[in-house]
Order: sequence, then C-alpha cells, then structure tokens
Amino acid sequence: MSGGLSWSLRWRLSVLWILEWGITGAILTYLPLYFREHGLQGQIGELMAVGAAAGLWVAPFVVGQVCDRWMATEKYLAIAHFVGGLSLMLIPVFTEMYVENDRYYGALLVCVAVYSMAYFPTVPLASSLTFRHLSDPGKQFGGVRIWGTVGWMLAGLGLSCWLGRTALYEWLVDTFPARGEFLAGLRTSFHWLPEPAKSDCFRIGAVLSFALSSFCVFLPATPPVREKRSGVAPLQTFALFKDRTFSMLIGVSFLLATVVPLYSLAVPQLLAQLDFEDDWVPALMTIGQVSEFPALLLLPLCLRRVGLKMTFAIGMGAWFVRYAAFAMEDPTWLILTAIGLHGICHVFLIIVIQLYIDSVCQKDVRASAQNLFTFVTMGLAMPAGFLLGGGLANTFTNGGEVDFRIFFAVPATIVLTLLLVFLKWFHLDGKAHSGADDDPELTPGTPAREGLL
Repeated sequence: MSGGLSWSLRWRLSVLWILEWGITGAILTYLPLYFREHGLQGQIGELMAVGAAAGLWVAPFVVGQVCDRWMATEKYLAIAHFVGGLSLMLIPVFTEMYVENDRYYGALLVCVAVYSMAYFPTVPLASSLTFRHLSDPGKQFGGVRIWGTVGWMLAGLGLSCWLGRTALYEWLVDTFPARGEFLAGLRTSFHWLPEPAKSDCFRIGAVLSFALSSFCVFLPATPPVREKRSGVAPLQTFALFKDRTFSMLIGVSFLLATVVPLYSLAVPQLLAQLDFEDDWVPALMTIGQVSEFPALLLLPLCLRRVGLKMTFAIGMGAWFVRYAAFAMEDPTWLILTAIGLHGICHVFLIIVIQLYIDSVCQKDVRASAQNLFTFVTMGLAMPAGFLLGGGLANTFTNGGEVDFRIFFAVPATIVLTLLLVFLKWFHLDGKAHSGADDDPELTPGTPAREGLL
C-alpha cells in the first residue's frame, strides 16, 4: 500500500498524521461531557458552532493564500499547533472562571475560536504536504493516512485509560491476580503523576499539539509553489449550479450536514446518560473509527455493483438507522452497533460526493468545486447543525437529562425525508467516475474524515 516510499519519509509523515488526528481524538469525544459537567449544557451547541464557523471560514484563506504563496507548510504547521496548544490550555481556565464568577464567557468563546482557527487549516495542509512528497499518491497516501485513524483511536483509548486509571488498575488486579505484585509496583512507580481531572482532555490535546509543533522541524521542506493562477475557476464552478442534479445534490448535502454534527454533540452525553462512566466514553467512541477500515474496503465493490446513486443512498440509510437506534435509547448493544455504523455513514457519503463532483467538473475547476462543497457543508451547515443540536438539547431537557428519544427522532426524520426525495428525483450517473485515471486509490486511510459528512 505504501510501496516505493522510503522509510525516512514514511515514518515522518506517519507521525504527522498520528499527532494531527490524535489531538482531535483526545478532545472531541469528551468535550460535550466536560462542558455538561461544568454546567454549560445550554451553551455546548453555541461553543461548538463558534469554533466550527471560525475555523472553517479561515481555513480556505490559509490554505489558498498563506501556504500556497507566502509560507512553507511545515513552518505554518509548527506555528499553528503551538498557538492551538496554548488555546487548549486556556479553555479549561476560562471555563472554571466562568463557572465560578459567571464572567469571562466571551473569553472562553475567543479561546475556542482561536483554537479552531489554528487547528482547522492544518488538516488540509497535512494532506497537501503529504501529497507533495509522495511519488505515487494514489497508491501511497492510504498507507500514510491510515495512521491518522490509528492516532484518533489511541488518543481516545489513552484518555479513557488515564481518566479511569483507578478502575483500570482494579480490573487488572482482579483479572490477573498472579501479576498483582508487579501491578502494585508499577502503580507505585507512577505515584508522582497528578490525579486525573476532567479538563485533562484539553491538556492531553495541548501536549499533542506542542509535540506536533516541535516535530515539524523533522518534516520535509515544503515551500510555497507560487504557481500562476487563473481567477476564473470559481466563476466556472458557480456555473455548475445550472445543472439541476448538481444543485440538488449540494442542497441535500447541506441539509445532511446540518444533522451530522448531532452525532459528536449528543452521543457522548447519551452514553453517559445510559450509565456508562464518563471516563470510558472516549474509548467507546473509538468503535466508530474501527469501522472505517471495512467501510473503505467495501466502497469500491459497492461503486462497481450498484453505482454512485445507490452507494450514496446506502450512506444516507445508515445515518437514518443510526439515529433511529439512538432514539430508542435501548438496548445497549443496539446503541454500540449504531456507533459502529460510523464508517459506512461517513465513507459512503463523502467519497461518493467527491467522485461525483470530479466526474461533472473539468479538470481545471475540480479543486474549486471541491472547495465549494466543503464551504457549503462545513463552513455553513456544520455551525448551523451545532446550533440546532444545542437548541434541541435545551428544548428536550427535563430534570437535568435530555430526552434523546425526541432529540434523535428529529434528525432521523430529516434524513429519512431526504433519502426518499433522493431516491425518487435524483438521477446520478451509475459510473464511479468518468475520468478516474487521476483518482486516488480507495484504500484504508483514504481521507474519510477530511469532510464533515
């Protein structure tokens, strides 16, 4: 999968992706629980919406102007992750100050926005840096990018093991009694470590940010390309809206993208409300990342057998099944299975849309068309989705607990309606791509999480 890639380059790019997504894996799965624990249940949607809007509106400028024309990518990554690490250290500080004094909420919003503006551009920049140094990106990118998923999983599992270390130690002693003396000695040798705190998700994310900032000195030099660019591609991209199918697909994608954020916003709280220990929620959420691997392997088969339209419909159907399962709130195995649908939910939507956009666009406007799709779904719909989720949570909270039956019934109904409309009125080309000679190979590690859906 990474054939022809030198070991020196491979390990550096792999570490880049481990740390890049490890930061998010340490924060995102626990962030809603942290804010809920500190009495900010009603502000979670607003905080996440501000972060998404700030980061996703800044990212195109940074990627398209700063690093393409003025600054080496690895230097920008070093600065951005250092600023991101500082912001993560300050978020719990201002949260505590707001809880204690009912002040500094504005400062908390600013910290969240600054972190997002620092971090969000680094994801496409990590991709562009990686592509610049691969001799055969189609075959090699998957073998490098796969470490991003591994980093997300390791961060989530590591956070849970840290927060629940007492329970983990007791389980190990009960399970391996013969190793009790060794485990006791191991525990004693780490007595100098501080007691776990809920805010450690931010501190771990900050440590990973600082580590990646420092590691950037080892990344291969990636100076600006400074290519002469034509200014007409965006105008040609907007001309695509004359195509009814393209316009409707972008519209459906926008509506889907408003309900997708409810997953990361509400599922950690649902698990906690179902009597799972908060400390182990990040570990449970990694079930979704594991499912990306088989989904990426199944995608080419589905594209060949049933075509773009039905593959996209399968992805939408998976979102409906997932939200319907969450709305039932029971049994536990059904909830965990719904989390496990993460791979199909994401992969079968994102890559299919990317393939369709590439198939209907001329080569010189494909990048602009993909950026337009990203802006519509992430820059506009994602913040709206977080605000929607926050509003639903506030509306259907009673006695400190959210009625997730009604909460998840709303997005389930929206997705089902969109699915029926899509099946009846959409007519996509059944081919996977009309000019696939320059497409990346769909292997585990293909960037399934670079988009929102």
